[in-house]
Amino acid sequence: MKPSLLIRYFILVLLIIGDSAIMTGNEQVYTELQVKKAEKSLNGLHADINKINTLLNLSDWYQKSYENPTTLEKAFIYAKDALLLSESLHSDIYAGKCYLQLSMLHQLRNNNSMIEVCARKAIDFLNKTNQIDDLGEAWVMVWSAKMRTNAPISERMTPIYKAASIFKRSKNNKRIGDCYKEISELYFARSDFFNSMNALKRAVYYYRAAHLNEKDIYPISLRLSILLEADRKNKDIIKLKNETFAQQNKLKSEAFLRNSMIISLVLLLIILGLLYKSFVFKKKTNLVLETQQNEIHQKNNTLQNLVIEKEWLLREIHHRVKNNLHMVVGLLASQAEFLKNEEAIKAINESQNRIQSMSLIHQKLYQSENLSMLHMPSYIFELTEYLKDSFDTGQSIRFILDIDNFDLPLSHSIPIGLIFNEAITNSIKYAFPNGKTKEIKISLKSDSDKRIVLTIHDNGIGLPKDFDPYNNPSLGIQLMHGLSEDIKGLFTIENDNGTKMILVFSMNEQLINT
Repeated sequence: MKPSLLIRYFILVLLIIGDSAIMTGNEQVYTELQVKKAEKSLNGLHADINKINTLLNLSDWYQKSYENPTTLEKAFIYAKDALLLSESLHSDIYAGKCYLQLSMLHQLRNNNSMIEVCARKAIDFLNKTNQIDDLGEAWVMVWSAKMRTNAPISERMTPIYKAASIFKRSKNNKRIGDCYKEISELYFARSDFFNSMNALKRAVYYYRAAHLNEKDIYPISLRLSILLEADRKNKDIIKLKNETFAQQNKLKSEAFLRNSMIISLVLLLIILGLLYKSFVFKKKTNLVLETQQNEIHQKNNTLQNLVIEKEWLLREIHHRVKNNLHMVVGLLASQAEFLKNEEAIKAINESQNRIQSMSLIHQKLYQSENLSMLHMPSYIFELTEYLKDSFDTGQSIRFILDIDNFDLPLSHSIPIGLIFNEAITNSIKYAFPNGKTKEIKISLKSDSDKRIVLTIHDNGIGLPKDFDPYNNPSLGIQLMHGLSEDIKGLFTIENDNGTKMILVFSMNEQLINT
């Protein structure tokens, strides 16, 4: 057996001897005559404090003979009767004492759960009174319940420390010493010898302050001496272990340092070899990469030149398309001079406007840096100005423009331009037969769902009552419907204090905001 285990064994033996000595000295003996006399007096007593005291004394007397189940049952009966009487008299003091007595009786019955329940109830009542010693005993019973149920040591510490602090208020040195003795045991159980010795020193101090016989204190003093000696030996053992551990670490460190130096040298040689090999390989790779980079650079220059050439070609195409469209417009104008039929002249003029709307798109494209996207605000503005000049409206019609700042691709710009041309042309020609204030609102907006809404709204006379926007022989209406379908848009025309045309379409690609 190891020395530390022997020391702990002797300490536990001394603890048992000390507890037995102290408990034996505190026992009181009651005679059977006293018990019989008190039981006979119960019937003649009034339901007051005296009767409660008698019931508690009888319960206490029968508690001392707990080896006999019959007498222990009587102890329970008298304690419960005392509790009922205390509650009827609304006495916090005696209700607390009764619950404390019941807690002790449950301990004799090994009813561990009820020990703490009754003790907690006793604490609740006694906290309202000045019965400090009984309150301390109630906390001792909570500690006892924790001990009997093998609760964690931290849970056992709390109630016994609480009991010690309460006994200090009543200066009950004997019970303070008992509490610190038990606290010492708890520290000892988790091998905290330092705090165990300090608690035991306090127990001896309070026992002597309570004037206990030295023969009763001797086992605890002896235990304290053994703990001090054990602590000293433990410190010596720990010191020796630390020295041994330090020596072993030193030897290991030296061996590790020696092995590390050898390994480091080997690794250094390997690294140097790898570095040299890497240098040779890198040199060869750099030559290959340099050659490839020169080839890529030449190809990039060639591709860049091709891109520039294609941009110029595309710009030239847009320019020539614009010129050709202008030539067509000129030819139509020349042809119109020789026509006598008003319908033919009207048709040629409408065709001129349509061609001009497409021509303006090609003009804007070859003048811009981006050859595939059209800046809508400037295009709508210039097309509006062209139509105003074409119909010679002057200041007679007020145009209100609300255009978001974004670009659209050529695939959408031409259909929108033609639809815009048809709608504005119809408003100028047919919406204002009288002299009222003439106004055309033009809106082109985009929203967060990538939808674009073109709205053209005049305040003219509106559509005829028999007008059918979906089955109309007019070329302009059919053209607007067809162009809307080309861009998968929704085209509607309705009366709303004038004629209101709405075109809604979506863009699959991201709009370019400028």
